[in-house]
Amino acid sequence: MKFNKLTILHFVLAVISIIVFNRCTNSPSGAFEHNTTSYFINGKFHDSIPDSIIRKTYGFVINEKNGNQHSYKVFEQIKHLRKETLFCTAHKKWEVITSIWQSENQSYVYMVRTHRKS
Repeated sequence: MKFNKLTILHFVLAVISIIVFNRCTNSPSGAFEHNTTSYFINGKFHDSIPDSIIRKTYGFVINEKNGNQHSYKVFEQIKHLRKETLFCTAHKKWEVITSIWQSENQSYVYMVRTHRKS
């Protein structure tokens, strides 16, 4: 079988174009994408971080009614209608905490909002 120079040139150009224009992944961005929503803790995978590890690592935890969790390394009891600015270790930003005393439950309820300079 004889190949002429033009056929070999076309073959080489086709191989080079396949190598150059072929993507490594099927993702639209062309980069490798992976899901990091599971945590590997103590030899097991968890969908969320267990509360015992959050308290040991991050400190005091505040749970809001909407499901948001905030954690603070240093937290002292805040009096009724007082504000305190603390660094949230869960969200990595400064937050303003306002406490309100609820006499029915005999406990404080905390409202958390992001500090305006964060």
